[in-house]
Amino acid sequence: MAIDQFDPPMATQPTLATAASTSGVPALSGSGRSLLLRWIIAIVGFPIGGYIGHLIGGPAATGPAALISGLIAGAIIGAGQGVALGILRPQALALWVGATALGLGIALAAVTAVIGQIDTMTDAILLGAISGLAIGTGQAAFLSREGVANAWIWLVTLGIAWAIGWAVTASIGVALEAGWPVFGLSGALVSQAIVGIVLWKVLAREEAPLLAAA
Repeated sequence: MAIDQFDPPMATQPTLATAASTSGVPALSGSGRSLLLRWIIAIVGFPIGGYIGHLIGGPAATGPAALISGLIAGAIIGAGQGVALGILRPQALALWVGATALGLGIALAAVTAVIGQIDTMTDAILLGAISGLAIGTGQAAFLSREGVANAWIWLVTLGIAWAIGWAVTASIGVALEAGWPVFGLSGALVSQAIVGIVLWKVLAREEAPLLAAA
């Protein structure tokens, strides 16, 4: 009589899964502290973008000059931010950079066309708020498209942070009459620290290992 042999039941092996990630913006699904550090490093895009935009476009004293300098500064700032967020796919990076450049260029040109070149603290704060909201609109739309929850918070945050950035730059005695397209390093440090904390604490989702049955 043959003895049937049965393979012993295979033990269920736990497999390693990860929490849902934000695929379009990889940095938002990694370490929050690492994200914050990269975001702070990307601040160098502000003085570089402002200098090159001013050099090529000239002082933001007229609508066309403001548009050109804003587009250039915004593109450089956006490129630095995109890399910090891990947006390395060419099409996605182009969308992020484009949203940043258009937002800053259009906002700067519009404000300049209405009130002229900024030369007071009030002007600077107004420019910052409008620039932040314009940039935030495009960037928030990108984040929402990539599946980031509560992306609207980004719009509000940038409006506030950019206003603060210009206020800081104006308060330390930087000559606003020079017609810079964006606030300087001091304003960038304060404003982008605020934005970075929102990235870390509100929008980012750290990937946590989960045990799932096979």
